[in-house]
Amino acid sequence: MKIEEYPATGTADAGCRHADLAGMFYPKEAEELKALLDALFSSTVTSVTSPCGVLVPHAGYIYSGRCAACAYAKIPETFSGTFVVIGPSHAGCMTATADLIWETPIGPVPPDRAFVAALSEAGIPNRPDLLRVQENSLEVQMPFIRYRFPQAKVVPVLLGEQSCAEVHRVADAILRAIDAVHSDNVVILASGDGSHYVPASVAERDDLTVLAAAAKLDVQKFYEKLIEIQPSMCGYGCIAVMMLVAKQRGAQEAKVIMYQTSGDATGDNREVVGYAAMEVV
Repeated sequence: MKIEEYPATGTADAGCRHADLAGMFYPKEAEELKALLDALFSSTVTSVTSPCGVLVPHAGYIYSGRCAACAYAKIPETFSGTFVVIGPSHAGCMTATADLIWETPIGPVPPDRAFVAALSEAGIPNRPDLLRVQENSLEVQMPFIRYRFPQAKVVPVLLGEQSCAEVHRVADAILRAIDAVHSDNVVILASGDGSHYVPASVAERDDLTVLAAAAKLDVQKFYEKLIEIQPSMCGYGCIAVMMLVAKQRGAQEAKVIMYQTSGDATGDNREVVGYAAMEVV
C-alpha cells in the first residue's frame, strides 16, 4: 500500500495516533517543522553506512534534534522498508505494539500491519489503547521518519519492563516477526536519552562509559556496566533490544557517532540531559 492511500493528518479515523506533542517537542505548523528538519539535516555531515540499527534521542528538537538527525542520516534516504521503533514507556505501560497510522504535521506515517500482526503472534500484543497514551519516546521519531523516508513504514514497540529477561523476550519476538514476514528490509530504532539532571561532565562520563560497554553487542556486559555506573538513562532496554536483534542479523559492533547535552542548547551545564547517536553495523 502506498503512503498516499492513508488518511491525511487531522483525520478522526480511529486507526490513527494523533500528533499530541506537536507544538511542544517539535513545531506544530508544517512549514516550520519542515524548515527545522531541513536545517538539522543540512548541518549534518556524515557518511551513509546502512546500519542494522541506530540509537536516537527523544527530547525536544531544540535540544536533541541535531543528534537525532546525525543518526538518521546514516540510513539511505531511499530506504522504503520498515522501522521497528522501540521506545520506553514513561507512563509505565506494559510492552505492546499497535497498527496505528501516526499523524505528523508533514503527513502520516503508515504502519507495517503484516509485521505488527506477526509481532503480536510472537507475544507482543497489539494494543492501540496503550500506544495512544501520550509518549514522547515514540512520537518524536515520526516526523523525522516522514521527512527523510516518506515511503517507509513503522512498527512501534512500547517497552515496559527493561530487565535483561524482558529485552531478550522482545528481541526474540522481533526476530520471529522478521522471519514470518520474510523481510530483511528492516532497521531497528532504539529511542533513548542519557543521564538526567546531572552536571554535563558527569553525564558525558557516565553515558559514554555505558555505551562503550555496548560496542561488541554483548548485552550481559552492557547490563553489568549499567549496574556498576547506575546512570539515570532512559531507554537502556531499547538499546539492548536493538543490540540483540542486530547481532542476530549479522551486525558486529555499535559506534557512538555523536554526543551532546541539553547544555549545548541552553548554555547551562549544571543540570543537563545527555543525548547520544549510535549506529550498529
